[in-house]
Amino acid sequence: MSQASPAVPSGVPNCLKKRQILNDKMLSPNLCREYGLKFLELGWLEDALEFFKKSEVTEELEKLKAVAVETGDAFLLARIGKQEPDDWRRLAERALALGKLHFARRAFEIAGDADKTAMVAGLIAGQAPAPDEAVDN
Repeated sequence: MSQASPAVPSGVPNCLKKRQILNDKMLSPNLCREYGLKFLELGWLEDALEFFKKSEVTEELEKLKAVAVETGDAFLLARIGKQEPDDWRRLAERALALGKLHFARRAFEIAGDADKTAMVAGLIAGQAPAPDEAVDN
């Protein structure tokens, strides 16, 4: 028995329609912004980002940036574009508090904070099993 894909909410394009819309050379920035806001409301951050970048709406990109910092999502913040070191530090601290150690390490590294990068790398190393424990005899 095949499983049905979850339904896409009304007013939101499916993946094929989304691709067509994003490739439309005549796409209006307002329509792009509307789709981005719908995706943001659903929590589909990568989809929202694609539409916000396409329409070049800085206000919405700032909203997405706030979400990235609040959730400690270094990958999303990097995809939004170049950020100031203070933004990376705020994200790193939040990621650390949320236990997202790899995101925290990367964000501290980008922020240029070598001491905290090393501290988080140490935390990550402490979580890994010792080499002799990782091998099954």
